[in-house]
Amino acid sequence: MLKIFNSNEEIIKINPEIVLFDKDGTLIDIHLYWSSMLKLRSTMIVDKWFDSHSKKNTIQKELIDSMGVDLSSGKIKKTGPVGIKSRKFIVNLASNIVRSNGVQIENNDTEEIFLEIDRITSKDMTPLLRLLPGALNLLKNLEILGISMAVVSNDITSRTCLAMESLKIDHFFTEIIGGDAVQNNKPSPDLVSLISQKTGINIDKMMMIGDSPIDIEMGLSAKINSNVAVLTGISDINSFKDFNCIVINDLRFIEVE
Repeated sequence: MLKIFNSNEEIIKINPEIVLFDKDGTLIDIHLYWSSMLKLRSTMIVDKWFDSHSKKNTIQKELIDSMGVDLSSGKIKKTGPVGIKSRKFIVNLASNIVRSNGVQIENNDTEEIFLEIDRITSKDMTPLLRLLPGALNLLKNLEILGISMAVVSNDITSRTCLAMESLKIDHFFTEIIGGDAVQNNKPSPDLVSLISQKTGINIDKMMMIGDSPIDIEMGLSAKINSNVAVLTGISDINSFKDFNCIVINDLRFIEVE
C-alpha cells in the first residue's frame, strides 16, 4: 500500500500493481539533462552550416531558445517543446531555423546531428543525469513491496534505456518504453496501452506519476484511476488545476506501508 501526502496535506492510500514513471522531471533533473543536450545539439548545428562567429552565436541562441531553454535562467520552459513534444517535432523545428537563416537542408540532415550527439553522449551520460529527491528510495520501496514499475517517456526508447542504465536503476523496471515505440506520443494513451499489453496488467491497476500536464492527460485518457503530478519538473501547481489528479511536491511525499 502506498501513502501519498498531497499538496493539501491530505493522505491518500493507493494499492497499484504497477507504477508508471515519466523520465524527465519525474525521475531525473530535466533542466540539467535537456539544457546540456540542447547546447550540444545547437553547437554542432552552427559549426556545420555557419561560418561567421557572430552569426553562429545568434543562431545558436535562437536554436536553444526555440527548442525550449530559457536563456536567462538556463532552465527548461514550461511550454517546452523539449521534454513535451516528440523528437521528430524538435528536429523539424531546428531544421526550420537553419533554413530560415539561408541554408537549405533536409530534416534528415538535422537528425544525423542529433544522432551524432546521441553517440557522443552515450559513451558517458553521467554528466547529464541527476536523480531527483526521493526517486531512488521510492524505487527501492516499491521493489520491496513487489509493485512492478515501468518508464514511459516521449524521448526515444534507446536514450531512455541508456539513461536508466547510466544511473544504475534500469533493473527496477519491467518495461522502459519511449515515444518511438508507439504511433502516438503523450498525451495519447498509446504508451499506457502498450505497457498493459506487455505486462498483462489491467489499466485500472496502474498508477501514473509525471511532472507535466501531458503525463496526466495520458493517464486520464487511458482511464488510469490514480494519476500523480510531481512538481520537480517544468510545471507548477496551477498547471494541474483543471485535472483530476493528486499533486505532490516531490517523490519523497510517497511512502509505503
